[in-house]
Amino acid sequence: MPASKKTVLLLCSGLTYALVMAQPENSTQFSEMNAISDQRAAIADEKKLILDQFQEASKACWKQFAVNDCLFKAKQQKYQDLSPLDQREIVLNARQRVLKELERQQRMSGKVLEMPKEKAMP
Repeated sequence: MPASKKTVLLLCSGLTYALVMAQPENSTQFSEMNAISDQRAAIADEKKLILDQFQEASKACWKQFAVNDCLFKAKQQKYQDLSPLDQREIVLNARQRVLKELERQQRMSGKVLEMPKEKAMP
């Protein structure tokens, strides 16, 4: 496994452990979900910028003699630029999964606590 994938995996597992151990309140979870949404929007903007740069580079390649080599280099640069964004997105996905799981567990624990009350009342 390449070092960058190991790093992302370690970050995700560490973040997951930290979030599970912290057990944040609902308001904290809500603000965390908003922060994730904001970060996703920022990543989307950065990706759009990179893709726009790739389009411009591709158009410029068609004006050169060695079109295929130029297009290959442009694609290579695009993927190189998108890679850190994809890794950031993977971390955000992991954080969001943990938050959703915590929310689900809180809902389930709330239902478990409420069930005996409902049965007790005729």
